[in-house]
Amino acid sequence: MLFFYPKSEGGGEKLTQSEVETALERYRNEIGSLKHRMDEVERIVDAVHSLAQQMVAQTVEIKHLGQAVGEVKKDVAELKEKPGSRWESLITGLIGAAAGAIGAIFFR
Repeated sequence: MLFFYPKSEGGGEKLTQSEVETALERYRNEIGSLKHRMDEVERIVDAVHSLAQQMVAQTVEIKHLGQAVGEVKKDVAELKEKPGSRWESLITGLIGAAAGAIGAIFFR
C-alpha cells in the first residue's frame, strides 16, 4: 500500500496540524470521488454482464431458429415436388389413354 505524505509549503520536514488536516481533507474528497466512480463502474460492469448473458441466450435461440428454417425449407421442397410428380402422373396417364384410344381406332 502506498502512502502519500504532503510536503510542507515551507520546504521543511515538519508539517503543521493545519497542513495535515488540509491534506487529509483533500484525500478524503479524492477517496469519496473515487468511490463514486467505482460505483458507476460497477453498474456498467453489471449492465455489460447482463448484456453478455442476453447475447448467449439469443445466440441459442438463433441457432434453433436456423435449424427450424432448414426443416421448413426441406418441407417446402417436398411440397413443391408433390404437385410436379402428380402432374407428371396425370400427363403419363393421359398420353397412355390417348395412345390406347388411337391404337383401338387403328386396330379395329
